[in-house]
Amino acid sequence: MQRVLFLFVLLVLGVVFWGIAGAKDVEVRVLLVRTRDEVCLSSPSGLDVRVKQRAFVASPGRVLHFSPREGVILWQEKNLAGTTFVVLPRGECIFLGNRPYRGRLELRERGGQLEVINVLPLEEYLKGTVKLEASPSWPEEALKAYLVVARTYALKNLGRHREEGFDFCTTVHCMRYGGVFAEDPRTNALVEKTRGIIVTYQGKPASVVFHSESGGYTDSAKNVWGKDVPYLVEVPSPWEKDTPHAFWQVVVSREEITEALRRRGYIQGEVLDLECRKSEKSGRVASILVRTDREEVELSANRFREALGVDRLPSTFFDLLREPAAAQPQEEVPLQDPEGERFIDYKAWMGKDWNLDDIITFLKLREEERRRKREAQRVSSLPGTQPKKRPVWQASDAFTFVGRGWGHGVGLSQWGAVGMAKEGASFLEILHHYFPGCELGRAVVR
Repeated sequence: MQRVLFLFVLLVLGVVFWGIAGAKDVEVRVLLVRTRDEVCLSSPSGLDVRVKQRAFVASPGRVLHFSPREGVILWQEKNLAGTTFVVLPRGECIFLGNRPYRGRLELRERGGQLEVINVLPLEEYLKGTVKLEASPSWPEEALKAYLVVARTYALKNLGRHREEGFDFCTTVHCMRYGGVFAEDPRTNALVEKTRGIIVTYQGKPASVVFHSESGGYTDSAKNVWGKDVPYLVEVPSPWEKDTPHAFWQVVVSREEITEALRRRGYIQGEVLDLECRKSEKSGRVASILVRTDREEVELSANRFREALGVDRLPSTFFDLLREPAAAQPQEEVPLQDPEGERFIDYKAWMGKDWNLDDIITFLKLREEERRRKREAQRVSSLPGTQPKKRPVWQASDAFTFVGRGWGHGVGLSQWGAVGMAKEGASFLEILHHYFPGCELGRAVVR
């Protein structure tokens, strides 16, 4: 009976288990430093140093110095060189300079530089990310939702920098990580409380992502990255009216936009005008039509934002204004000469040394031009007929982007999760909202 009740509870919660067969502690490798200068390591509890199958012990508080030297690393105190050193604390933490880290540090030489890689269990790694990506003062259910997403993201993206010999960097390219200084007792407890829980889709870890604020409606992976993911779709997020970036305004010069798009190879010529094309469902900008003096190019809003700089343009949820005046047609020029299309290059003909064939050819062209003139006059005299015209655009000096939200807008909105939690939603409900069709699972790591 108890077994049946347990299975029923799992079905109600929508929780499934996803296991790593025979898994030990999942370790992650995080690049902390890449430098040509020396680094200093220490620990209040002392250090174990391993190199070339040899082991050394450093007393508590003693500072060790390592520096790159012609294809190797030199441990200065021992005058000992090696391509790789492994340094472990004899207690909880090891200091790199004045910053403490859990786990162990690997020092290696690569391309004339010294790299320091922090190797530690996944759950300990998560503890060092929370305060840099979220606020410990947020509601518990919002923090739990973030932690489940962060854990899933880390498991799904192990080896993102595999070719460089580590899993993650410490920047927003992966997840910001700061070691023990980025930990908080409250969030550390929540890491333990949610230990092993991940987001799954059809029994496998989901490709989850998160951002700070959606601005009221999330975006889809299809719009942003051109990849159709069934659970990374546009969903409303009406809990973000009083968030830090509920309103923002950025003025960007035409020259800056031109340079940014040229640098990416997206356009030729000078930018004259921009036209936003929005998603009918969310109202977010899906693409931008860029008019230059040479061409028209349509770019996805995400590519445009990345070219300009993700810190420069906070999100793709914006309206576009033009400064100081709208880049609207200042005049209209007929596509056809009012007296008929002129296709004779008179200047070139007048510079020729004419022969009999030239005279005959010119007279034929002249007669054709006169015929076209008569036809154009006849058409333009018909009621309601206006000659086709093309706009001549006057370039604005700058463009003003008035928007809301912060980040790419796909997946979990952290501030949306905060709003849902304040209204009483559980972390499970939050995750079901932002990742429709997904379930919760447990990565079995011992």
